Amino acid sequence: MTQIIAISNQKGGVAKTTSCFCLGACLAEQGYRTLIVDLDAQANLTLSVGLDPDEIDWSIADLFENQTDNINHAILLTAINGMEILPADLRLASIERWLFDQENYETILKKILLSFKVKYDYILLDCPPSLGSITLSALSAANRVLIPLQCEYYAAQGLLHLLGIADAIRQRNNPQLSYSLVVTMYDSRNRINREIYNQLRLNFSKYLLRTLINMDTHLREAAVMSEPITTYAPKSRASIQYRQLAQEIITISTSEVHSYEPS
Repeated sequence: MTQIIAISNQKGGVAKTTSCFCLGACLAEQGYRTLIVDLDAQANLTLSVGLDPDEIDWSIADLFENQTDNINHAILLTAINGMEILPADLRLASIERWLFDQENYETILKKILLSFKVKYDYILLDCPPSLGSITLSALSAANRVLIPLQCEYYAAQGLLHLLGIADAIRQRNNPQLSYSLVVTMYDSRNRINREIYNQLRLNFSKYLLRTLINMDTHLREAAVMSEPITTYAPKSRASIQYRQLAQEIITISTSEVHSYEPS
């Protein structure tokens, strides 16, 4: 059963794109057929794999505009064996507005993914830093929303709003949607970081993943080189932690698949 994971937080700068790229690479490294989907008009995920959004012939924007298009035109290979990408370009900014005028717009992305998801074990959706129509469409299509969080006051405050949206989507059109929280860019030397992390453990223990992604300069360097941390610095702390995150996601996904199987 294909697992579709939306990586979302309305706050920017919490390592959504980095987590999507690195998690996708780790899943592919484990032998899982993986597709990463760029849903942000800024196209940072597309840039992360070394593609120029201005030079690609097809993107996810084409599929939103014409859902009968052949999906294979838009999917591109990456340098990571087993991981492919559905890239984005600037036209997604206009798609965001256009979607709201479409009937049952939340289901359009789900229909797009349905046409080819059998090819993949995992599909990771890199959502824009907003709760607009594209993010709502991603939550409607996903099995799980993975929420990267910094241990800062405003990031933690925004969490409740996002969880409320996820609950509303679950009640409206996606009853199987679940969510997980992962702390990113964590600095154990920072007192505020430690205090907010302890509060998250106290109040959201059911959803908070065990894996914690620390600050690591190798992540910035890897982004400049258009490489995931697992190939740029395979023995670095961040590389180890993203592999642990992938294993935790695999374990959760496997248990959920079994729970859906008829007895």
